[in-house]
Amino acid sequence: MEKNHLFSVDFLKFVAALMITNSHFQLLYEPLTPSLATFGVHGNALFFFVSGFLLMRSFEKHGLTNIIDWYKVKFRRLWPPVIIWTLWSAVVWKMQFSVSELLLATKYWFVQSIAINFLLFYGILKVQAIVKSCSMENTLKIVFGVSIAVSVIYFFMMPNAVGSVYHTKFHYICHFSIMIMGAIVYRRKYRWKNITKRDAVLLLLSFILYFIFMGIGKNHNNALYNIQILALLPLHTFVYYSFKIANSRKLNAFLNYGFFSRLISVVAALTLEIYVVQFVVITDKFNGIFPVNIIINLILILIAAYWLKVLTSVFLQVLNSEPFNLRKIFKV
Repeated sequence: MEKNHLFSVDFLKFVAALMITNSHFQLLYEPLTPSLATFGVHGNALFFFVSGFLLMRSFEKHGLTNIIDWYKVKFRRLWPPVIIWTLWSAVVWKMQFSVSELLLATKYWFVQSIAINFLLFYGILKVQAIVKSCSMENTLKIVFGVSIAVSVIYFFMMPNAVGSVYHTKFHYICHFSIMIMGAIVYRRKYRWKNITKRDAVLLLLSFILYFIFMGIGKNHNNALYNIQILALLPLHTFVYYSFKIANSRKLNAFLNYGFFSRLISVVAALTLEIYVVQFVVITDKFNGIFPVNIIINLILILIAAYWLKVLTSVFLQVLNSEPFNLRKIFKV
């Protein structure tokens, strides 16, 4: 059972990594149309869902330690790759960087957002553990509702955006409810064995509705602009049904073996590194052989992500008092 759940999460991370990477391929789609570089919002939503799912899983397995020890583990996962890649890019490609980019990850909004959301999530669990007058499940439901309300209020208070509102600072706010939804799904310990055509239809409908709402609302300064907030609903349902389908027996049986299974696991383990390296690695040198250029760039990004993982492992082991473990350095 747990194996299936972990594979489901790996598969969602795999899909999310592809979606987010594709959204940064504007340069590569120039031979056709840069508008194909999309799906990043859906990929981000999947990542936040997975984060909430795994945080709740960790809490139920290990409980809450003190915040310093707990957050230190999260910090060691998030910040070393950013720092190392920033320095590596400066040395190898002579790329300039600021102190804020190095220490605050200002080039990577996702890293900043997930770091803040980790603290919020911990605070919620800590308060619930102390108060205990409300069950964990009810607490999460309340927080989910409040976070949706905060997203809506913030949307109407912020200045109108040019283009998609989900590509503005709104994305720091709107994903927390999706993270909480991931925690709720784990809390209920759903074990979907079979999926129906209805699930697939609702997944597809959610995906399409998001783009319909955004197509109506984007680039308007009148009442139509506000239609964009409605896209928050199909974004949530897209993530929900994505997990439901990913956790089904049929998909697990089809994907959870052989080379593709290993590829999913490797990409899932390197998702942060893939996100960090791609802005430097993406190149239009192969645009003359479109669409092969897409495959070449994906391979280059994966290689660079693995190299960053190795460098980060070396860095962390140097700082560690334990004996050097070469095998751990190269393990994904």
